Amino acid sequence: MNPWTPLVAAILGWGSAAVLTRALLGSGVSTFTVVPMRFGIALVVLVFVSRFWKRFRGLDPRHWVRGFILGGVALALPNTLFTMGLEDLPVSLGGLLVALIPAATVGGAHFLVVDERFNPQSMPGLLVALVGTGVLVGVGGGSMDGVGNLWRGVGLSLIAVCFAGVGGALSRRFALDVGGDGLVIPQFASATGLGLLAMPFLDTTALSSIDTSQWALLIALGVLATAVPFTAFLIAAQVNLASRLAVAGYVVPVIAVTLAVIFLGERLTVAIVVGAVLIIGGVVLIERSSRHVPVAGVNTAR
Repeated sequence: MNPWTPLVAAILGWGSAAVLTRALLGSGVSTFTVVPMRFGIALVVLVFVSRFWKRFRGLDPRHWVRGFILGGVALALPNTLFTMGLEDLPVSLGGLLVALIPAATVGGAHFLVVDERFNPQSMPGLLVALVGTGVLVGVGGGSMDGVGNLWRGVGLSLIAVCFAGVGGALSRRFALDVGGDGLVIPQFASATGLGLLAMPFLDTTALSSIDTSQWALLIALGVLATAVPFTAFLIAAQVNLASRLAVAGYVVPVIAVTLAVIFLGERLTVAIVVGAVLIIGGVVLIERSSRHVPVAGVNTAR
């Protein structure tokens, strides 16, 4: 197998997630329906894959306990907040804020993972990424098409980044404890269960009112933008060096913006381009000065 094949599949899948989510929200499907359906569909696919791929088998209580925690902190909470943010933000803004997750993960790892302390050499990269965020939001946010409540959307997205960073650090810690592969199905089961339990108390869209085109988008989001890239990245981790795997974190936001321009008709501005370059460049600098930047559910090391 060409080592780039699963990595490209993961990048394209994750890059399409924000576009599919924004399309679903625009069609009238509630955030609190999109999120549990996304993880539920992905869970079905992953359970099916586990019948043929032994990496997801051999679960024990340690995996389920840790997977329950990750399902809430690393999947359900950040994805719900990101999706709520996309109610107010175009993909070209909300999708780029996702690029800050590796930086947040480095910060989370400082407190949660032994021997992975924050390196002061990461500070220039952090400052560059923050400047990029300021340019993207402060300069470009008000002039973008499709912006609702700018600061609510940005605030929700940045809180989601923080949760995702903590989730990434916990994923690394738990993967070192019990192995990352056994955490995959438990965390998706946890995220699905939490979402379904919350649905009766939230503003959801009745499943009976979802039409064929909306179901097609939901299935694409759960399969092509969640289960496939997650599985593809695990395969890529077997045949690629971690330095090459890091490419995914840099390229996914660019793919998301490109797809949004093509399929959602979003317009690129100078502020978006400058902000994107600064954010991604800052994250690259942070990663280059860190011993390890964990990826949720994957046990890899430099």
